[in-house]
Amino acid sequence: MILVVCILLLQPWAAALNGRGSSAGTQPSPAKPAASPARIYLTDRADEDWSFLKDRAYRSDFWDPIKYIALGRENWYLTLGGEVRMRPEGFRIRGDETTPATRDNYLLQRYLFSADLHMGKRFRFFSELQSGLISGKLRSPRPTDKNLAEIHQGFVEFRTPLGERRNLMVRVGRQELAIGSSRLISAAQGLNVKRSFDGATVHYGSQDWRVELGAAKLVKLRPGAFDDPPDHEQSFWGVAFFRRGVPFKTASLSAYYLGLDRRVSVYQQGIGPERRHTIGGKMSGGRGNFDFNYDAIFQWGRFRGGDASAWAVSTESGYRFPKRRFRPRLSLRFNTATGDKDRTDNRLESFNPLFPGTSYSGTVGLLGPTNMTDVTPALQLFLRRSLLVAVECPSYFRSSRGDGVYGIDLRLLIPATAGTARYVGTNPGVSVGWLVTRHISVGGAITRFLSGPFLERTFVANGFGFYSASVSYRF
Repeated sequence: MILVVCILLLQPWAAALNGRGSSAGTQPSPAKPAASPARIYLTDRADEDWSFLKDRAYRSDFWDPIKYIALGRENWYLTLGGEVRMRPEGFRIRGDETTPATRDNYLLQRYLFSADLHMGKRFRFFSELQSGLISGKLRSPRPTDKNLAEIHQGFVEFRTPLGERRNLMVRVGRQELAIGSSRLISAAQGLNVKRSFDGATVHYGSQDWRVELGAAKLVKLRPGAFDDPPDHEQSFWGVAFFRRGVPFKTASLSAYYLGLDRRVSVYQQGIGPERRHTIGGKMSGGRGNFDFNYDAIFQWGRFRGGDASAWAVSTESGYRFPKRRFRPRLSLRFNTATGDKDRTDNRLESFNPLFPGTSYSGTVGLLGPTNMTDVTPALQLFLRRSLLVAVECPSYFRSSRGDGVYGIDLRLLIPATAGTARYVGTNPGVSVGWLVTRHISVGGAITRFLSGPFLERTFVANGFGFYSASVSYRF
């Protein structure tokens, strides 16, 4: 609601600055340059750059007056932005002769409002408020479903050039993180309440290569207003190196080390303190009509006084047919991560996904990578230039019979004692994404989970259905 009020208040002011309803509207508009910079709303609004609007000749959008508000000094300006997202969702767990069906239907709402203050070319202060609300019936609400109001981001940034092409950037404060692989450190855009961290990051490099360092604590989510402290029970640190054009011109390569110290971790094996070290490498890019994204990850550390070690491999390979109707893209995704083999010994082999997004388990985002192997064929079609339809059919298997099934937040969803089979289930689904305008996007998904033998004695033995739809407005 905070963001809705701000939009209503800003509209007449923005109109006035645009010259609507005032004598300024009678003045001739300056000629537009031949090439206009791209207007892109990014997932992390802190990475946007609207400085090109200093030149009024580029201004053509309704919201342009608040994207660059001059503050009277050279290179001092303020950028305002926001997002409203409405997302109805629903589950239906199928019943049988003895168990009635279960239905949940609810509305997720997310409001974001940001202010980006630039104080010359070297200093800036970025702040972003977030409100996540839920209405309707949900028997098992997740911590990420509701947060009345919070400071999602609030950091000071220092930036300076070092040489002709290299730059140094330091951020201190609350921020979204993306160090190393986004499979392990993510703000989780798909969640109703996005994730952030309190800490410091350093970025050094150029457009072709960079080094990133960071140390932070996860922000602990609470449902009230402005009551989200740093979680002192888990600390994170890491370093990553990125290089464009390796091993060939249209590819990129990165390597990273990530550390995690958590006072309380929960696995099939038990509950206790954990220190986990992660090293990995990522290669992505494409050649011709072929594209790829590969990760290889290895972990070691300690859990409850015993040794911990795990590994994971994640791959996606795709091929597009640009000359065919709807420009179809066929792809195959394969992920596998280790699980614990024996919960009675003193050694833990369960993979820890750290702070992942929701992409591991398709459109539902229910299952995490720990102790999971999945194979996913998929087809994408562009029905129009901005209208994408995707069909996918992931199948899930437990990597180890001695471990259970986990959620993306490492919660143990189904213990290993539920069954002995490896096959968990198959989840065919269809999703749609439509960029209506640069401000409005619409999406939706409908899936059906077909339970396998491992789930035959659980409450989802007969499978379940899931739907979601979303409408977002960004400015």
